[in-house]
Amino acid sequence: MRSVSGGSSYTTSIFIPLGVYMLSESSPVSLSTRHIVSASGRGFCSEIAGRCGGWIYPVSRSIPNPQTRDRVLARRALIHRVESKERRGRVVGSLAVLLSIAVLGSTWVGLFAFLGGSAANGTFQDVKSEWIPETEEMDLTLPQLSAVSRIYAGSGEMLAQLHDGRNSKPVEYEEIPQVLVDAVLAAEDDDFFEHDGWDPEATAAAMRDTLQGTLRGGSTVTQQVVKNAFVGSDITLKRKVNELFVSLEVEREFSKEDILGYYLNSVYFGAGAYGVKAAAEEFYDKDLEDITLAEAATLAVMIRNPGIYNPRQNPEDVRARRDNTVLADMEDSGWISAAERKAAADTRLGVVEQEDEDVAVSNHVVAAARSELLSNPEFSFLGETLADRKRMIFGCPANDTECSGGGGLTIETTVDMELQEDAQDILADWFPLFDYNERIDACTESLGEGESSEFIAEYVENQTCQVTGALSMVDNETGAIKVMASAIPFEFNQFDLALQARRNPGSSFKPFALVAALQSGITLGTRYDGSSPQSFTCEGPCSPSGNQWTVRNAGSSYGNITLEQATYNSVNTVYAQVGLEVGPSKVADAARSMGIRSPLTEVPSIVLGTSAVTTLEMASAFSNFATNGVWAEPYLISKITDRDGTILYEKQVQPKQTIDPAIAAAARRPLLVVPVSGTGPKANIGRPQGGKTGTHQNFTDAWFVGFTPEYSTAVWVGNSNAQEPMTGVTINGETYSRVYGGDVGAPIWAEFMTIATEGMPEEDFPDEPEDIGEFVRPPLTTVPNVVGLDSGSAAAELEAAGLNASISEAPSREPEGIVVGQEYAGGAQVEEGTTVTITVSNGEVPSGSMPDLVGLTQDEALAVLGDFQNNAGIRIEVFGREVPVDEPNQVGIVLAQTPSAGAAVNEGDRVVLDIGVGPGNDDGDDGDNG
Repeated sequence: MRSVSGGSSYTTSIFIPLGVYMLSESSPVSLSTRHIVSASGRGFCSEIAGRCGGWIYPVSRSIPNPQTRDRVLARRALIHRVESKERRGRVVGSLAVLLSIAVLGSTWVGLFAFLGGSAANGTFQDVKSEWIPETEEMDLTLPQLSAVSRIYAGSGEMLAQLHDGRNSKPVEYEEIPQVLVDAVLAAEDDDFFEHDGWDPEATAAAMRDTLQGTLRGGSTVTQQVVKNAFVGSDITLKRKVNELFVSLEVEREFSKEDILGYYLNSVYFGAGAYGVKAAAEEFYDKDLEDITLAEAATLAVMIRNPGIYNPRQNPEDVRARRDNTVLADMEDSGWISAAERKAAADTRLGVVEQEDEDVAVSNHVVAAARSELLSNPEFSFLGETLADRKRMIFGCPANDTECSGGGGLTIETTVDMELQEDAQDILADWFPLFDYNERIDACTESLGEGESSEFIAEYVENQTCQVTGALSMVDNETGAIKVMASAIPFEFNQFDLALQARRNPGSSFKPFALVAALQSGITLGTRYDGSSPQSFTCEGPCSPSGNQWTVRNAGSSYGNITLEQATYNSVNTVYAQVGLEVGPSKVADAARSMGIRSPLTEVPSIVLGTSAVTTLEMASAFSNFATNGVWAEPYLISKITDRDGTILYEKQVQPKQTIDPAIAAAARRPLLVVPVSGTGPKANIGRPQGGKTGTHQNFTDAWFVGFTPEYSTAVWVGNSNAQEPMTGVTINGETYSRVYGGDVGAPIWAEFMTIATEGMPEEDFPDEPEDIGEFVRPPLTTVPNVVGLDSGSAAAELEAAGLNASISEAPSREPEGIVVGQEYAGGAQVEEGTTVTITVSNGEVPSGSMPDLVGLTQDEALAVLGDFQNNAGIRIEVFGREVPVDEPNQVGIVLAQTPSAGAAVNEGDRVVLDIGVGPGNDDGDDGDNG
């Protein structure tokens, strides 16, 4: 809205849903208020000193005579060029956007009011440098058709022709029929020739939703061009701001025709067709100039979402939108008459049958390969700048008459298309895409009743609000990506769940903590308290409660168990202790060294999988366990040759030892138990394998990551658009009260890996290194002296030392329950987990039956009495009495005993033995000799 006054200044008010920002322009101008009706009849602008500038707002509607169309179009283009020239050098739009960021981010509120003039200017410059992208190198030129680049699967199938053939056939803007231009603008951006590249209200709403993690539409054609060509589609505020600023720059630097021409040549229509020419051939087998009004309107419908508005699969939906929206808007804008609209609406869709059945399966692969070629530094030989790479891959720009060469590349990928199709089929069986009404119901429940039905209807065009899944597989030896499958078809949503979606791995992250523990001197035999729940005090904040962290097991509560047992039983309380003992940074370091590249938050709960990762990362990192720690970087593109067959690039696999081989082999041991008797028996495929289940908090994500000697594969299950609890959900015909990784991820893994390994010879894992013992055997511990303690205290002390207590009872004068003996003396060194037997008094006075000692030598008799005392658990007093004898063979022999043999002997009783001595030893004393 613009206020008009007599002479010196004017003020522009930019209306955004979250507030009104008043921006002043102080340059003196003389104003007149002659309104100019736009060609679409939807707006006006005030002519200021012979120029038309500022923001355009709809205030009236006037349908121009169709016969004046060419004149109006020319006037419209002229106005745009004048406005674009006037806007050069102005920062009004930029400042408005920065203020929008301030409000939306809740970070800069009051900032400029607080700071002084120079400080505010400095802050503005800092924010500008941080948020506003460099736009000087932008290139919207189209690839030349003279050279075709082809992408092939590792199994030999051609996946796509890049910007040629049926994939894309760019044409000059002037070659596109006006009826098709009008139809697309009616469907996507009917104010295209009036706006400045963005819709303030829709953009602010989209930014707000981006902050909330929600994807909203509402982009202009210019913003769609910028998103697809320059800034990507990440759901982040910075990306949305980048998109906005680049859109403003694009509008300043290029004509509307250039922007619209690029859009019409690159927009996706489905079935692998990019651009209007490819779409006309794919769906109607026609040249552009032969497309009718009805056909143009049908093609325009598909752009919004090729998966939903697929005329071959959902003809009723496509026809309804064509007749009631696109054709209606074209009539409202004066681009067609009522009679033309009726005639077109009465025409059937008439699309031809699709020829290529496999295009949907390969599109995720093609998109990933294309992204690699354009952005990965490894392919810098294709060009230092994005424009150079585009020319090398797709051919020369169409408007560059001096350019030659470019394109004609043969690009080979690593993907096995047969396995890729198998994975897609399995995921589609487990997670069939909801139909429109099911998505409406699911998203209404997911987003809440507060959202309008109009927003929900738009939201479900590319969001499912349903449980879905993804699967990635790599070759353990080379790192080659063999499968990257997503349950959501590319036609519906181009976001790749396998390579791009980061989700919390839950307990499937524990093996990295296990490696860190082994690196820190802990062994598989180290024992921990497995009871549940347990509360821990952290050095810093580690939970919403501050430094208090309460951890529960998903299943049972355990006693004193080894780290190995805690791994294959996935005991959370044990791994919480491990994480605190080792430290979060060492766990993160182990994960990074093994191939995790996503950002990791170094907090104690990292051991339970609180940092989000992709299925590709997890599959790649788990390959370390299959190879004794030898890891190869995952890669998708294996070879590139030019049109003459010259090899431009060939992947040189360079495996490296990421962790100690003995540690990798030791960590593998409990993972081999998981599919046999641990938490993942549904993953068992009857051949050498290992793996780990994972279930994130509140059942939002479920995983199974496993490996055979040949391949490592990760399966993720969850909601694609948000982390929502998977409770009370039905998957593949079965209802789950709670979804665990072992319930769904494991059987999907088994179903796919059974196919992947079919017919392969059964191999085993590499031999374990000789020094594995130091990481496997229990550590030594000191036996405490527990004699004199009560049995409970003694057992507790032994368990605290990592020992098991075995109790036996015996008569003793000590009170009942007191330890009177132990198997290993206090201070002895034994392995953790050793069982120590302790003898406890039963409260009974000990007694025994006197042994027969007559005829034994004195030494023999004393030895027998010693054994008697030990066995009976009593103490007796022994006295010897010398008796003179004449026979030499009776000297030193027990001649008699008191008590006699067989008599009862009690604790403290006296035993007297008569020992024969020679005559010379008689001293005449008949008393006892003690």
